[in-house]
Amino acid sequence: MLQQRSGWLTILPSGKWFIQLPRQALGKRSQKKLFASLGPFSHHKRVYTGLPAMQPGRFRTRINWKMMNNSLKLGPLIGILTVGEGAAFLGNRENFKDITQSGKRWGALVYVFTPQGINWEKKKVRGYLYNQKQNLWQEVVLPFPHVVYNRIPTRKAEQRPEVKKALARIHEMPNVTLFNRCFFDKQELFSMLKKYPEVQAYLPETKKLDTLARFKGFCTEHRFVYLKPVRGKAGEGIMRVDYKNDSWRLQRLKEQRAVTRRFSNLDDLWKHVKSHVRQQRYIMQQGIRRARFNGKPFDVRVLVQKNGQGEWGITGVGIRRSGSQNITTHVPRGGSIHSLSSVLQTLFQTDPEKMEQKIHQTALAIASSLNEEIKDLAEMSMDLGLTEDGSLWFFEANAKPEKFDEPSIRRLSLSNLIHYAQYVSRLQSGREAAAG
Repeated sequence: MLQQRSGWLTILPSGKWFIQLPRQALGKRSQKKLFASLGPFSHHKRVYTGLPAMQPGRFRTRINWKMMNNSLKLGPLIGILTVGEGAAFLGNRENFKDITQSGKRWGALVYVFTPQGINWEKKKVRGYLYNQKQNLWQEVVLPFPHVVYNRIPTRKAEQRPEVKKALARIHEMPNVTLFNRCFFDKQELFSMLKKYPEVQAYLPETKKLDTLARFKGFCTEHRFVYLKPVRGKAGEGIMRVDYKNDSWRLQRLKEQRAVTRRFSNLDDLWKHVKSHVRQQRYIMQQGIRRARFNGKPFDVRVLVQKNGQGEWGITGVGIRRSGSQNITTHVPRGGSIHSLSSVLQTLFQTDPEKMEQKIHQTALAIASSLNEEIKDLAEMSMDLGLTEDGSLWFFEANAKPEKFDEPSIRRLSLSNLIHYAQYVSRLQSGREAAAG
């Protein structure tokens, strides 16, 4: 007989684990030693029942449990993977704290670990639990997690040989789910999506920036072009080229300001571009004349995640409007945040709901197509362009989205993360965990 619920798990600095279970769940086992099966490799650990006395360093979380054939299973165990030396690990610690607290709320044990902290033979990790009362991260030896959530913060770190090797080994581990194995490559992303007829209409023409001939041909055809680093992040390195008043204008960001230069011909413009591109790989992308809100163009930013049923869903949509420099919509670079409803009701007064539905359907189609090519995706954010006539265009996607500033989207994103981990580890109990 299968039972599945959530209860409170307490981990002491001594390494002892306590679980609070209803008496009927224990039955005749209440007088015997209780052992739990932990993680994807079924580590057996002595677990004590009840609630231990308060003491410094005591960590508590709600966790799902199953009692099956006299065996207690606890989970899911979610490991946030990052890099760094020991407790000085890198990454967005506020985000890590939020995920830990969401695990506590919804029923999961969440900890941070690094490739250096993995014991491959024993299938254990040196993990870090967040102690909210003391606002510190405690080091504990823990079983290997059911789910590895890749939050390695930079492409450079992810490309280190030891990190790539660790990610490859984790990917091959049985019963372990690796969320979002790596950052997206913009060039590969568009090459993948071109294969799918259902999303081709949303793709602006995109080509590699490599030769003068290709550059001149592309700019002459489109007269409005974006140049983007293949492995760029948060708008870094983006340049805008357009033809205006009988000259070519190049805009790029420098220290949060837009720097504009004009050229009489594409040969001179090419030399200038090459001096900034140097050895980086870039793509050229057809510029899209986006609709404007309060006089400025904007992007539609969508967060797409898998949910507690393992299905793609729209977690939220926000508007990111360009700042005065007009090159990117990133908020740290002068952009501003607006609600989707306010923008759609202003621009599409006859049927804003229909436009919102179209945005949802487009984002889900793109996510599903990418998931056909990249199997271990669980979430992504994407930027879409919206024109005055209601056409949608796909600009880019991010496999490691930063947190959305809108509180409702943020809350749902954390809930989805935990519930999808419960789904893939087969220890989900959904509403029962939330209510418990």
